[in-house]
Amino acid sequence: MVHDLNESTFKKKVFNYDDGEDAPLLIDKNTIVEFWVTWCPHCQEMAPRYERFSQDKPQIDCYRVEMEQHPDIADLFDVQSFPTFVFINTDGNMKKWVGEVPIEELESLSKEAFG
Repeated sequence: MVHDLNESTFKKKVFNYDDGEDAPLLIDKNTIVEFWVTWCPHCQEMAPRYERFSQDKPQIDCYRVEMEQHPDIADLFDVQSFPTFVFINTDGNMKKWVGEVPIEELESLSKEAFG
């Protein structure tokens, strides 16, 4: 299941950016955060694919952040376009992908990011 994050839940589940750049990651498994906006047709097309992906991959935490409601979180990752997917592994390494993709490509990107 894809979980929507706001500033409070992001700080509890991913990392508390109020503590600065050295704040520890709070994730305990590989994580994907999608940045999206409600009016974007590409984001709307991705929503059911991302949901299906999350159901097929329970070993990966899948989150979404609505960029217009939470621009501070998007700024942390230098998100300029949407949808943008940020893949964060448990070691803190991150990869970013911008754009709409088929579910198979999302699976390939996650394998590349997480091994």
